[in-house]
Amino acid sequence: MVSRIETNSPGLRYVSIADDLQRQIESGDVRAGDRLPSQHHMAKQYGVSLTTLRSAIDLLEQRGLVRSAHGLGTFANSPKSSDDNPQVLLVDDDPQVVNLLTAILEGEDITVASASSAAEGIAKLESSSFQAIFLDLLMPGGSGVDLLKAVELLDRKIPVVLVTGAGDTNLINEAMNHGPITLIRKPVRVKQVRQVLEVLGVQKQTKG
Repeated sequence: MVSRIETNSPGLRYVSIADDLQRQIESGDVRAGDRLPSQHHMAKQYGVSLTTLRSAIDLLEQRGLVRSAHGLGTFANSPKSSDDNPQVLLVDDDPQVVNLLTAILEGEDITVASASSAAEGIAKLESSSFQAIFLDLLMPGGSGVDLLKAVELLDRKIPVVLVTGAGDTNLINEAMNHGPITLIRKPVRVKQVRQVLEVLGVQKQTKG
């Protein structure tokens, strides 16, 4: 996906790399939400130091075209107007899962509000409207079922996507008693999240 960048000014090499990556993202060669190759790999491909490559990634982050998730890599993003974006509530206490899902969802032009507990999620649910909820079941201080009960009490018709591990069978069965849910098993994969978004119809509204 990368090409060697030639420039007479070593100090501007990272800008040229950022511009090249931006062209790939804007042209669709690199799709929003896709994970970029490792920085070590890209530095080698571009023939620059890792420090130079990191400067290019930092510049792209400032432009809003990539998002780095600690321990997971760098994901392509797309420039967007947040005014028309659907908003999703993400409730999970695992930072890696939150970072990964946020990168994927923002790559699909979705605004993400995150919470690390059921109580925090319920508070955000009471103060904002969401097009979907991505919900972990096992969290300290309360399970995802507590949030599902709050959705019922508030009479909100919000699609719920459970993002859970293989050992949560009893909680999954209990969750199903509180309305229709969609299930995503960990580890989370980009393709399955996109499929769920398409099925639920959670996408940016285009102006006609």
